[in-house]
Amino acid sequence: MKAPLIKLLLILSTSSLLLTVNSAFTEESTANDAAKPLPASDFYQMQSMRNAQVSPDGNFIVALKNIEDTTAIVTINMNTGESFYPAKTDNKKFKFNWIRWANNDRILVSLRYIMNEDVPGVSFYETRLISMDAKKASTMINMVKPPVYNGATTYGGIQPGQFQDKVLGSVPNDQNNVYMGIDLEIQGRPGVYKVNINSAKASLVKKADSRISQWVLDAQGIARAGSGYNDDDRKVSIRVLDPTTNKWVTAWEYVVLDEPEISVLGFGKNPAEMYMLADHNGRQALFKVDLSKEGYPKELILSDEKRDIEGDLIYSKELNDVVGIYYNDGEDKSIFWQNDYKKFQLGLNKALPGASNYITSLSDDGRKYTLFSTDGISPGTIYYGNRDTKQLVAVAAPFPNLTDDVLVKKELLNYKARDGLELDGYLSRPKNNKDKPIATIILPHGGPMAEDGAGFDSFSSFLTNRGYAVFQPNFRGSSGRGHEFMIKAVASMGLAMQDDLEDAAQFLISKKIADPQKMCIVGASYGGYAALMGATKTPDLFKCAISFAGISDIKKLRGISRYTGNKNTMREQLGNDMDQLKNTSPINMVDKIQIPILLIHGSKDASVPVEQSRIMADELKSQHKVYQYIELDGGSHHLDTLQDRKQTFEAMETFLKKYLPAS
Repeated sequence: MKAPLIKLLLILSTSSLLLTVNSAFTEESTANDAAKPLPASDFYQMQSMRNAQVSPDGNFIVALKNIEDTTAIVTINMNTGESFYPAKTDNKKFKFNWIRWANNDRILVSLRYIMNEDVPGVSFYETRLISMDAKKASTMINMVKPPVYNGATTYGGIQPGQFQDKVLGSVPNDQNNVYMGIDLEIQGRPGVYKVNINSAKASLVKKADSRISQWVLDAQGIARAGSGYNDDDRKVSIRVLDPTTNKWVTAWEYVVLDEPEISVLGFGKNPAEMYMLADHNGRQALFKVDLSKEGYPKELILSDEKRDIEGDLIYSKELNDVVGIYYNDGEDKSIFWQNDYKKFQLGLNKALPGASNYITSLSDDGRKYTLFSTDGISPGTIYYGNRDTKQLVAVAAPFPNLTDDVLVKKELLNYKARDGLELDGYLSRPKNNKDKPIATIILPHGGPMAEDGAGFDSFSSFLTNRGYAVFQPNFRGSSGRGHEFMIKAVASMGLAMQDDLEDAAQFLISKKIADPQKMCIVGASYGGYAALMGATKTPDLFKCAISFAGISDIKKLRGISRYTGNKNTMREQLGNDMDQLKNTSPINMVDKIQIPILLIHGSKDASVPVEQSRIMADELKSQHKVYQYIELDGGSHHLDTLQDRKQTFEAMETFLKKYLPAS
């Protein structure tokens, strides 16, 4: 279940939309020759700014700002332009997950870091939540205190859980407290606590329930829904507080992987009105559920016959109600069903035509806001809006040197797999080079239950800027296209999913886009596995392969499932046929490899253990294959540090120049 992400949006009519666009507090972009490769650093640098949010009074913005290899929290006074930096990290010991205003003075900050390896070779992520002053130096306060033992225990006999940043909502008319889900009573089953942001003093609001692992609160702060997962039967149960009987009942259940997902997003102004995502004609759709009526009837709010609807609700603080939803249909967008917000969106689109524009935060009075706008080519721009002065100020461009004059728009292409299944993918081609077949890179996404869209990503942009055509296929098993399509990834690694990548390559060759003698396959995580499989399953198709954090031995990966809380789901997804897993593991087919291989892996990867690349490198070496292995010391699964990003991008560029030079 997805906890509701409260976005403070108030009505902003078309007539009051800011019309003057200025630039402030940003580095100026320089003009670039579109055909000239940019410095690699323009692509591997971390975003200059993200997670920008306006303060409740509208006078300040807080954001995460990357400065070389450091990520800092920055607070900007929008009246004076002065900046203050409450905290920073080198992204090695911990990383900032997200930030949010708690009130006009204090912010909440989620930290992510890698746990000590209790199991050799296996790492896990942990999160913590801290509170601090946004405008002056202050002591960081850990919002989840460990139990105190004085003969008896304060909260019970266990330590706080792995994830301690579960903010469930704000306390109505109270700026000094928030609601959190903290598992201090039953491991993995949080209770609901009201926690003071100044002292971290916590008071229990709702006891832990062994059947609920995630809570959803209504606008009044009352727990009215929750979900729990049972790994024995892979079943998720969604329970609700029936307003008629005031009793908790199991309203819906589904088996993970076997049945479409059901998830509660939040509640409307009326606590009996609950919003949820569930299946509708084979696609996930948004419904409003009436809990006051027998059988909890659902009203369809938003659906798409081709796409799943998934995302976070948009709340209006003034209306104290849900007015829309953020979701992605290949591009990020917001959809409103409340009339004033429809006008609001039209006004934004009129002020910034040809772009995807959506508000990321709004002041309590609705007069000031932050906006993210992207035209589908560039990485976008963060704006600060002031309705009273009718100005829209550009605060930051996440990648200031990557602009429309040097980047390219991705082309959506549809193709068929060999069994007739309809597939799609996104093609990027270098500027001024679209008239003949060129060196091409197949870039499958990770997951595999994920997808690639039309928006900017640094990897494909970097490779395209280097002169390569890049194709990002959404092979079978990708998300966003319904449960039936996504479930094709179950127990299917190396089989038809892999054939889809070969079919994509052959499609590009048939369309005279790709030079059949100059193709490489590159990927990360599952995409890294697919790259290694491409080198073994179709050894004559590709001239090289690059695997970042890739899987080489599925059976060995399946073995670590015993250390997880969802081992049965993990095993089911990877597959239970041991012979099949052996035959589709690249580690067992190294003898078929005829092309150079580049392996890159972080030593502290908490998603795919580094052992997966170490054993592959050893096997490549023992069979005298051409390969290079780079291990990022302390590196994670997400290239969290600038040094890791630099090393990875430069290694890829050097490798490709040697084994697949672009024209």
